[in-house]
Amino acid sequence: MIDRKLVQSVRDYVGDVSGLAVIFFEAADTERRLPGLRMGSIKSCWPDYPEEAKLAFGYNQVEVKLARASPAAITRYDQALELGLLLDNDDRKIVWAAAHSAARRQRGPAWKKISKLLHMHPATVKRKFERAILELWHKMLYFVD
Repeated sequence: MIDRKLVQSVRDYVGDVSGLAVIFFEAADTERRLPGLRMGSIKSCWPDYPEEAKLAFGYNQVEVKLARASPAAITRYDQALELGLLLDNDDRKIVWAAAHSAARRQRGPAWKKISKLLHMHPATVKRKFERAILELWHKMLYFVD
């Protein structure tokens, strides 16, 4: 099911239970940095060109994109996906919802938005998230020790 080396490497990376949630937050950010799905379509051999001449000289708005995910971040993303298998379905849903709501946000997870999705009180969602992370830490201790 879950490899001992994986659990040990995650424990070495996060340190203690307070850092375990960080690996899921980083995984959600990494998921946003991965390339999107491209649909196969007919492409022409002509290069793209701006439709208006005044847009050809850089007077339009610049679209800043996220940087690509590093190989180390993708490895930790895979580890977070495998660790998520140790959680129950409801706990997994809460942990990933919190991780995705915290991605690219300095204040942490948006508990109120998550609570509206799950039809619970924000304090209940936060308590269930903390309980799920603590249970995951105890399961990881069981696998290694």
